[in-house]
Amino acid sequence: MLITAAVYANSLFSGFVWDDKVLIVKKQEFFSHPENALSLFVLPDLTIGSKLTPPYYRPLNVLSYMLDHYLWGLHPFWYHLENVLIHALVVMLFYLLLMEVFEDRRLAFLAALLFAVYPVNAEAVDAAFNRNTLFCALFSLVSLLFLAKGKKAISLLAYFLALLSKEPAVVLPFFLFSFSLTMKEERFKIKKDILIGFFATTAIYFMIRHFVLGVFTSKAGAGISVSRLKLIASVYFEHFRLFVFPFKLNALYTEKGISFSLLKSAGAVSGMVLLLYFSLRKKSPAPLRAGAQWILWGLLPVSNIVKIPSAPVSERYQYTVLFGFVLMFGYFLERFQKRKVMAGSALASALVLAFGARTFERNFVWHDNISLCSSMVRSDPTNPLAHCYLGLAYERRGMLQKAEEECGTSQRMDPGYDDAYVCLGLVYAKQGHQMESLQAFQRAVKAGPDNGEAHMNLAVAYMNEGRVADAEREFRTITGLNPSYEGAHMDLAELYLGQKRMSDSEREFHAVLDQDPGNAQAHSGLGLIYAGSGNIEGAVREFKRALALNPALIDARVNLGVAYARERRLEEAAEEFQNVLKLDPGNAQALAYLNKIRALGGQ
Repeated sequence: MLITAAVYANSLFSGFVWDDKVLIVKKQEFFSHPENALSLFVLPDLTIGSKLTPPYYRPLNVLSYMLDHYLWGLHPFWYHLENVLIHALVVMLFYLLLMEVFEDRRLAFLAALLFAVYPVNAEAVDAAFNRNTLFCALFSLVSLLFLAKGKKAISLLAYFLALLSKEPAVVLPFFLFSFSLTMKEERFKIKKDILIGFFATTAIYFMIRHFVLGVFTSKAGAGISVSRLKLIASVYFEHFRLFVFPFKLNALYTEKGISFSLLKSAGAVSGMVLLLYFSLRKKSPAPLRAGAQWILWGLLPVSNIVKIPSAPVSERYQYTVLFGFVLMFGYFLERFQKRKVMAGSALASALVLAFGARTFERNFVWHDNISLCSSMVRSDPTNPLAHCYLGLAYERRGMLQKAEEECGTSQRMDPGYDDAYVCLGLVYAKQGHQMESLQAFQRAVKAGPDNGEAHMNLAVAYMNEGRVADAEREFRTITGLNPSYEGAHMDLAELYLGQKRMSDSEREFHAVLDQDPGNAQAHSGLGLIYAGSGNIEGAVREFKRALALNPALIDARVNLGVAYARERRLEEAAEEFQNVLKLDPGNAQALAYLNKIRALGGQ
């Protein structure tokens, strides 16, 4: 615990980075309303505008962010502290599991110690949005530990929680089956009814997942082709490289960056053959067999047989798989230490110090988006995505000259890269170059027709130019690409409301609420529509809902007062207008209505 705390101490002072903005910061209004918690179990984990919604169903992870928001608001220190504590708990559970199963204190200590400080784990621990990885590992270990203790029901429950945290947990029943099948010792055998329970739990999870996402895996599905086999070989090689040499790290691996070669393919095949050897060899010690099989099964979900939409390789993908590698590593280290005590202890100490120092250094990379994206550029200067992301980080910090340089570099490296044009468009807009901004967004849409973020920015640019019909077309394109992109539905609803197209506006507001039942602005918008059609009862209901969600929503409070006034409920109307004036003492509309009510003797 102390070593884990020492290695990750500097991560506590980092901010929100990368997908933290989407998963945590931008969802703060949604998280502010506890009644939204149940809806998390029927919504995808991540909804973004730049591409189609990824096939992620991880409600437990998002539920933890909602709890964090309730406890800490948006103070990143506490989110990072939780991640470090969860990692420390994972280390402790890993040690206890190895002690329970293999009854070897030194092996358990060495394996857990290596896992605690291994540099590839920094990505999973340092970014709050990677908590799903930590939870997946945590509940998988809890499941295995209680299974080892004969507590079947708790083990299955923990396994289900691991599934609700992150998809790679699905390999756990397959590992248990293969390990039980290949071991002669009776204590390693697992009863059929328990295995059936694990596979049945997996089936239930996939049914729920299909109900929520409409797919079992992803819309792309599994696929094998020559190009996919080359990618898979490159992916396996990169994972094996990170196991053996966890020092050359990168937060943004791309297919081009891990490009195929015969040498890499030979390395991948050699690694697989070695793992199969330890896994199937009759005389393999139990720790080596368990470690090899854990790696073999653990790498399958991240092999890209089902293509991963975010990145072909990522260091966070290794977090749970690493249990198998450090178990094997620890076994060989223990054997060496038994034969040569001094040399073995010195080697173990040197490894822990080297790994710990690299992890401590890596934590600084995840401090903010500029340091993170700068590290991407340093790791792979030829990567146009890295330059683009660094440009976007500079743009959000207001460093427009540097942003333009990086986005321009990205665009020159890859003239067909749509996000580079989005980045340039944002920079030009902030510089006041509206026409150049509009043209950049148009080029982004042309280069990436399915890029929702490009369409969104182009729509806003059209609105700024007064080209409402063009803006509407872009908003509708976005909702066609990604029906769950609530921001586009919201903009469409307000556009239609301004055009007095009430039925169209109502449809879009309902689409927003389907994604985010706690959206106060959408309820307020529906209130305006109902009020305009004479449905005052419905208008009052929606305004009240909006104010229950956001009591400081002045427009909703003004409109609620107006609705009461139209119903001659003058005392209630006066009360609402007085509440408006408490929030906004100079609100002319509230003052005017309040004077009229007083003139009528309402108050």
